[in-house]
Amino acid sequence: MSIQVENISKTIDGRPIIQDISFEWRPQRIIGLVGRNGAGKTTLFRTLANHYLPTSGTLSIDGVDVQTTPVARQKLFYVDTQNNFFDGQTLAQISALYAEGYPKFDTDRLKQLLAEEQLPFKSRYRQLSKGQRMLFQILLALVSGTAYIILDEPFDGLDILVRERIVGRIVNEIAERPTSFLISSHNLEELDGLCDQVLFIKDDRLVANYDLENLRATAKKLQLVFPDKHVPAVVKDHGKLIKVYGRVLEVYFDHYTPELEAELKAAQPVMMAPCPLTISDVFRVKLGDQRAVMGGE
Repeated sequence: MSIQVENISKTIDGRPIIQDISFEWRPQRIIGLVGRNGAGKTTLFRTLANHYLPTSGTLSIDGVDVQTTPVARQKLFYVDTQNNFFDGQTLAQISALYAEGYPKFDTDRLKQLLAEEQLPFKSRYRQLSKGQRMLFQILLALVSGTAYIILDEPFDGLDILVRERIVGRIVNEIAERPTSFLISSHNLEELDGLCDQVLFIKDDRLVANYDLENLRATAKKLQLVFPDKHVPAVVKDHGKLIKVYGRVLEVYFDHYTPELEAELKAAQPVMMAPCPLTISDVFRVKLGDQRAVMGGE
């Protein structure tokens, strides 16, 4: 069981928005999708959810091609955050609409969750704050009964206490049901404590796909200080600069090996200290405008 995305591309008005995107989305995984604004994250989500037809490529859900068998998409849930058709309806009316499209939609559970969050079932969507709207959309996803859930910037507009509760609900959903999530967010710290896997999209293409456990087993972030302003060749050749604090260099090494560690020690740094590697660090390295680590800088 999995979703297979193979060479998905989407062109709008003659301009490629996403190109040749391929990855596997396996059950009971939380995948983070990271990219700058305009990189194509929402277009990818809309294409996966059939809001857009792909220009090329294939999408299969649990081995079923969704182009030939559209009903297979009932296993995938996505609420487009830019949709406005909710505005004139009550939460009860919206839930009834989704119950028609998703056979396992649990209305009773939705009522319970809404009561816990103090959102009246009969309130109108347009009367909700931005944070309440996002919370309602997340709760819709959790009760949809689907195996695959897409959340687009789910923490946007939520205060820290609500975010923590939602993260807890997502983790519990994974533990209790055969559900998986594909989540985009600019709040990289939230993704860092939540995701098993992270996809990086840049300039309309998927540039990296990391299993975070495997990544942290091979990559490393170090704080380094050298006796003078000269940066040794081993750092220039194998490292990527993340930050500079005075004379302290924070450097990312993609493939950190015992041999590389020996070379670094041979350069006789005044300080050489490991630091926790975060998604934010990898984001800066893979998607940021990286400066070369040059002697004298």
